[in-house]
Amino acid sequence: MPRNKDEDSKERILQIAEELFMKKGYRSVTTREISARCKISQPALYYHYPDKESLYIEMLTRFVKRIKSKLNLISDEPLEQRLRLMLEILADEHPTSIMMMIHDISVEFKHENKHKIYLLWRETYLEPFINVFEELKEKGKLRKHIAPEDAARFCLLTMGQTMSTWTRNTQSLSTQYDLLVDFILHGTVNS
Repeated sequence: MPRNKDEDSKERILQIAEELFMKKGYRSVTTREISARCKISQPALYYHYPDKESLYIEMLTRFVKRIKSKLNLISDEPLEQRLRLMLEILADEHPTSIMMMIHDISVEFKHENKHKIYLLWRETYLEPFINVFEELKEKGKLRKHIAPEDAARFCLLTMGQTMSTWTRNTQSLSTQYDLLVDFILHGTVNS
């Protein structure tokens, strides 16, 4: 079935909004900027999305669906390779700092929207990492006093903090992915 003009407009708005939000962060992007880049008026933008927050949530829902499908494709890889690929996907898909995104959301969003975004984050980002650490626990490789969810949260926090300082040199990134996975799986101290 062919798409109608409204669907095409919404798609264009979402594409431009994603590009801007991921490059500059939520706080730095205005609906005026989005509408100008889309070559539509602000009222036309508000016809599709009542406010910037609802546009962001719609954009983020679409964005994380793409990440989730990519993460699902690597679910059968060996553990170390899976973690490395998960890290690559997150680094490639997030041109802006994940930590900046989290900060903007915590400061700018209504409580009910923070909760929606938390559920998206949990399902798309946290649960795949929990699954990896549950697998480690089942194999007896995760230290007994560490819960898989705690390990997953540590992993994501470490990735988020570290990735924002990385250079985009491909060879350098490869080494950085390997080092981060090594730190996460083996720590820093000889046992």
